[in-house]
Amino acid sequence: MATITDYSTLQSTIADYLNRSDLSSQIQTFIQFAEADLNTRLRCREMIVRAEVTSNQEYIDLPADWLEGINVHISDGTSPLRYVTLDEADRVNKQQTFTKPMFYSIMDGAMQIVPPQSADIDLVMVYYSKIPALSDAVTTNWLLTKAPDVYLYGALSHSAPFLMDDARMATFGQVYLARVQSLIDEASKSLHSGSPLIARAKVAY
Repeated sequence: MATITDYSTLQSTIADYLNRSDLSSQIQTFIQFAEADLNTRLRCREMIVRAEVTSNQEYIDLPADWLEGINVHISDGTSPLRYVTLDEADRVNKQQTFTKPMFYSIMDGAMQIVPPQSADIDLVMVYYSKIPALSDAVTTNWLLTKAPDVYLYGALSHSAPFLMDDARMATFGQVYLARVQSLIDEASKSLHSGSPLIARAKVAY
């Protein structure tokens, strides 16, 4: 059995575990399903990226790999913009209490600046990004290098329903979820070690 080093060896190892040589396209789908599930579960330091944009629009398109915001601020601002719900954003805009952008909200793949800016602003977004999807063009990524077994058992757990293999579904799923939890625990320790959590006061509008 080959060592998992890239997309091709991942696929061949999955085929070996399933003892099947006729599932090439299905195995790619199992991997895709595993990546989709991991994007909902994992929040690791390797997923943290930074993007900058200059705009004078109220709505700014989110980066294509956006999963969840961490910190959004104007480059020359003194404090980050705070996330608010769409209802809160409407309330802020109607009350006209604030004269410059102080908040942001998310809707339909775009970031709403609240209240809207009247001129160009340089916005910095720090956020959790999607795991780069494996393909024939993108043959590896940070997760496959760090935890190839997570990819393996994630794909295998999605193969079981297709193959109607109830006996192995539980085994594959248990191993997969245990390894994912290990990554989550590691990420929590690395992100918060030595830094006390600070309570944030709720702001009234």
